[in-house]
Amino acid sequence: MIRMRTEFSNAYVTLSSFPRTTPWSLRVFTSVIAALSFFAVPASALSRDLRSLALLPFENVSGSIDSIPIIMPLIERTLREKGYQVISGERIESFLSRHRIRNTGMLSRAQLNNLRRDFGVDLALVGSVDLFYESADNPQWGLSSRILSTEKADVLWAESTGRTGGDYTGMLGLGTITSGRDLAQAVVKLLFQTLPQSGRSFPAPQARNIRRFHFFGPAANYLSPTRDPASRLRVAGTVFENAAERRGAGRILTDVFTTALFHHSRFDVSDPGEGNEALIALGRTPYGGMDVSTLNDFRKRTGIDAIFRGTVYRYNEGLKREATTSPEIALDITMLNAETGKILWFAVGERTGDDSQIALDFGIIRSMVPLIQKAVEDMLQTL
Repeated sequence: MIRMRTEFSNAYVTLSSFPRTTPWSLRVFTSVIAALSFFAVPASALSRDLRSLALLPFENVSGSIDSIPIIMPLIERTLREKGYQVISGERIESFLSRHRIRNTGMLSRAQLNNLRRDFGVDLALVGSVDLFYESADNPQWGLSSRILSTEKADVLWAESTGRTGGDYTGMLGLGTITSGRDLAQAVVKLLFQTLPQSGRSFPAPQARNIRRFHFFGPAANYLSPTRDPASRLRVAGTVFENAAERRGAGRILTDVFTTALFHHSRFDVSDPGEGNEALIALGRTPYGGMDVSTLNDFRKRTGIDAIFRGTVYRYNEGLKREATTSPEIALDITMLNAETGKILWFAVGERTGDDSQIALDFGIIRSMVPLIQKAVEDMLQTL
């Protein structure tokens, strides 16, 4: 008897399972085709069922070398608890070395395609540690993360969040988290609370922070009359230019802005890594502006219709004792048509954590990442 396994279940096609009247040639032909159909299934189709995911090391922009060893095991454990089959560790490190990838916090389409080819995964999770401040009085964490399609480099899910130990203080001063490791667990849980369980589709992004009145909105903004709000453009952000003292501020803004842009829900958002890689290949830089020729070449290479670029002017996490303890942010963002080079939208925004104070300490934003989110969300509401 010849047995041929056709799938991962215990179902088999056997030659003896056919009616006796079936010709032997037909039995053999049918069994061979069934067997070959299993081997013909591409790895991507299998991974689509299994929800396997490549977890890349988060980029550390926090300034603390202790942050990554604390946060990465928590992230991997959370993904596994949600049912994802996680590819990480030495296998990913070998991949990064083989393909000479240094910036693990943002990936191009070509790099994502390589992940798909090497591991058969449909999804890749990238992110950054934006803030880690270890303090017995008031530790702080700030994280950003995105799940990307390894086929098109589209952002499928994105979140940014941050908390201080004091955010958990309740009545009579109880509940304050004083351990950086304990706070890390709370922040990771918060970061991934909207991530669907493995096997479930990613929900469409929903616009956030919609308010009728904008008491602390952008200081100035411009919207081109040629901008058609009904058109769904493919867009991407470039790494923000940093004019602030805080090293890495532009990189942090890029991640948090990408999260806000994704939840703005009016665009198809590509990962910043796609735009960054294209500019490197073209030998160009987004800093100081881009001419029409650069934008045209960029569009031909990526298929992106519009590009966002910005500058961070003030970035204060409120950690220095001699400065204010309230975080502060000031920035501008420009949206450019990649075909014509015209400005489609421009906004300037600034905000402090005390701006949202209602009474006593209620409403104060103590952590930098939530403050950035509020600032860029207010700016995007004018788009």
